[in-house]
Order: sequence, then C-alpha cells, then structure tokens
Amino acid sequence: MPHITTSMFSDRVVTLILGARDLPRKPVDYHILLISSILGLQPEKEYRESDLNDELQRWVLELGSNFGLDHVTLRRFLIDARYLFRDPAGTAYRLHTTNHRYSYDSEILSIDLPALIANARNDRAKRKQRYLESRR
Repeated sequence: MPHITTSMFSDRVVTLILGARDLPRKPVDYHILLISSILGLQPEKEYRESDLNDELQRWVLELGSNFGLDHVTLRRFLIDARYLFRDPAGTAYRLHTTNHRYSYDSEILSIDLPALIANARNDRAKRKQRYLESRR
C-alpha cells in the first residue's frame, strides 16, 4: 500500500488547491485531495447527512472551488474511496479509519489546511512582488 507522508501531503495539497483547474489524474493526488476534504471531521463522531453536507460544502467553497465539485459529488467520491462509511439506512456517516488505498501519516489529520493554504498564497504573493521589483 503506498504511503503519503506529511511533507508530501503538504506540498501536493498546496499545489493542487492553488493551481489545479480540474480533479487530479494521478491517483495519489486524487487521494491527497480527498484526504484534505476530511481533515475537519472527527474520527469518532457520527454525522447526520445535513451536518456532513455542511462540512463538505465549507471545504468546497473555501478550498475546492477549482475542481468543479459540489458537496454531494465529493461525498460520493469519499464513500467510493472508503474514506467515509454510510450506514445502511443512508442517514448517518462516519470516517472510515482503515482499508484505504493509501496509508498516510497520522500528523496529516492535525494540519490546519486553511492556514497552510493562506501561508502558501502569501509566500507566492511575496515572491511575485520581489520578482516584479527586480524587473524595474
């Protein structure tokens, strides 16, 4: 089973969120994107569909707008990839903590993704500003 390190995750998720215009084609990037969408979810909590939709919609609006996803499609992808488990009645959801296609460092779950992306945006803006100043 391939493994995603914290460093790999951080580097790739920034690149994907800030630069991608569609869902990633590389399987590892696709799974990094899916993992990023569940970082705010609690492993032991059971979510009603409306609560889960709120969480996923927040990710779509704040970070995933480049991918042409809505929260319903994202939820389906997460279930298909076994990151989420839906009860037989279809009314409750839990994080699937085992049997993923990719393993990943547990530290990834504690990453503050909005802060990571904001810092990367600021770094890019500073580099751009320095570049523009150097061209004068």
